[in-house]
Amino acid sequence: MKYYFEKLFVLITVVAIIMCSCSENGKLSNDEVEKKRMNSVYYWRTVFSLDTTEEAFLERHKIDRIYLKMFDVAIEDNYAMGKPEVVPIATMQFKSAIPNDIEIVPVVYITLDALRAMSGRESEFASLLVERLKAMMSYNKCGEMREMQLDCDWTKSTKKIYSSLCSLVKEMLGKEGIKLSVTIRLHQLQETPPEVDSGVLMLYNTGALKDAKTRNSILDVEDVEPYLDRADYSLALDYAYPAFGWGVKFKENEFVAIVSDQDTVVSKGELVRIERPSYNEIILVKQLVEKALGKPEGGNILYHLDNKQLKNYTEDEINQIFAY
Repeated sequence: MKYYFEKLFVLITVVAIIMCSCSENGKLSNDEVEKKRMNSVYYWRTVFSLDTTEEAFLERHKIDRIYLKMFDVAIEDNYAMGKPEVVPIATMQFKSAIPNDIEIVPVVYITLDALRAMSGRESEFASLLVERLKAMMSYNKCGEMREMQLDCDWTKSTKKIYSSLCSLVKEMLGKEGIKLSVTIRLHQLQETPPEVDSGVLMLYNTGALKDAKTRNSILDVEDVEPYLDRADYSLALDYAYPAFGWGVKFKENEFVAIVSDQDTVVSKGELVRIERPSYNEIILVKQLVEKALGKPEGGNILYHLDNKQLKNYTEDEINQIFAY
């Protein structure tokens, strides 16, 4: 069984790498980058392709780091094996070169179903994750990997599995001087953090998306405040703030889909809840978080790099969100 998983991950990695392309531009080495006080952004699309406006945004706001989602780990049916298996999906394809002087932190999103399926095989999957990311970083000339990040909405019932996976990944990375960070959701502040080097507190997607009574599922101060009583949280944190919006479609109070917040067609019995956090809401949450948990360890992060979304905020507003 272990041999099968290794072959599966290697095969998918090779296919993904063949589909990717990147330039020969040099990137920063470990010794050339400071962890402290960096402006950062997430990049959460499946094709890395920057337009001129996004490139200008990176330069204008002195973005030093991109948290780049490389792939997801999920469960898919495997008819040859006769049962679902854990596989990498949504692998990043590179159409643009990584900008010079930008540190890339590769991110892997793990679904809860995939995490549960890793139980008892955490060592096997820890190795597969690390090796696949190293291969993708190297082939696509993303610079030296100084940090790797895992993203998972783990719960109490899956905490043990996730903690084991994180410990194993951290041990492997530590032998090469690479740090491990994880995303932290608000509800996870109530739990002991996994054994990692640092975390990013996700201050977006804080509400119940599919609940018709929710005011704004992306960010609502009332959703955030109840979780900010863990001033003794032991993990060093940076903070990620939303700079995006969408529409949430309902029909007769039942969730239908996430849709564009512009030019959305609504049929009889349907409604679309438009969600986009205002600058004032973001800053208020920022003030509350810093009062409760302190200043960010390494800087603030915007989610995510997309000109169609970022244009809804002024230059000064973006600067104030980054400010620390």
